Amino acid sequence: MRFTSVRGGTGLALLLCGCLAALPVRTAQAADQAREAVGLFVQSCLKHVEDSADLRDWIAATPQLRQFPPKQAQSFLEGKRGDVWSAENDAGLFALVVFADNTCTVIAQQASADQVSLVFSEYVRRKGLPLDKIGDRKEYVRGIDEREETYRSRSGHTMYEVVLITSKSPRADAQAILTTRPNR
Repeated sequence: MRFTSVRGGTGLALLLCGCLAALPVRTAQAADQAREAVGLFVQSCLKHVEDSADLRDWIAATPQLRQFPPKQAQSFLEGKRGDVWSAENDAGLFALVVFADNTCTVIAQQASADQVSLVFSEYVRRKGLPLDKIGDRKEYVRGIDEREETYRSRSGHTMYEVVLITSKSPRADAQAILTTRPNR
């Protein structure tokens, strides 16, 4: 399962607008949102990629995360099984989506696309994570820019991929979607 900023999203767009509506973005705020989105992704999806039970324990111990009611969660899950939480801080509002197949996603409606990419790649470099960048493509879908960066793990107990989907367009359903998924 993969979310996209443009595709697959009337329900996602409505939910993001209704549940994760944020104030107009200033440059500094967008950079903060990018750091927070990557930070939430690293603390949740990436840190616990090999142990979904550990991820659920971390979520339960994190009071800033509020679980969406099942009806609202379905817009994020798009018919799949899983759970959705919202996270809010001074930088903005974010969603954490955990699917039954252990795919884990963080969504930021507004965040600097360039900063998301930069902050994540710097984190991977600084921590020496066993991730190789295997893809980086840009395209326009319905007139909205989209960049998809794909990383694949090269070691560890569980092989996985990390996919970053970003958009600079304020018309995108989400400007940053960060996902870990089992390597298929």
